[in-house]
Amino acid sequence: MLLMFVALATFKGSAQIEKHQATFIYNFTRLVQWPEFYKEPVFILGVIGSNEAITKELKSSMGDRTVAGKEIEIVEFASGADVKKCHLLFVPESKSGQLNRAVAALSNQPALIVTENQGRQPTGSVINFSIEDGKLGIRLDQELAEAKKLLVSRQLVNFSR
Repeated sequence: MLLMFVALATFKGSAQIEKHQATFIYNFTRLVQWPEFYKEPVFILGVIGSNEAITKELKSSMGDRTVAGKEIEIVEFASGADVKKCHLLFVPESKSGQLNRAVAALSNQPALIVTENQGRQPTGSVINFSIEDGKLGIRLDQELAEAKKLLVSRQLVNFSR
């Protein structure tokens, strides 16, 4: 699995970013354990914003994949305030202004919030995508993951910058 991260981390051009992010996001679902797995029949993967390029890529790449035997449902939320229960929420950089509202909406849930920010790791983000030296990488806020009762695999911890 770690080799897959390394192989996918290098890319040329921005057109490939969403494809790589979608692969990373699916791998996050395999490398993070949710408490009591929410006791939901489906794995809910949310994205803030409609018609985002990442949503199209997620729908294309997820296909018939499952998370711990659960079907994956991809849900678009118009804004951070509209976010409902979800296991994983992706906040595109273009919607970073909605992050605080999303964090508030999910404050009592063990949701994995994933962002993309080229500067610092945003407050409330468990995993942040960033590009350094032409490589897509991640930063993990392990303390926040633990506070949200998310169990992050050692493999993901080691891959984080």
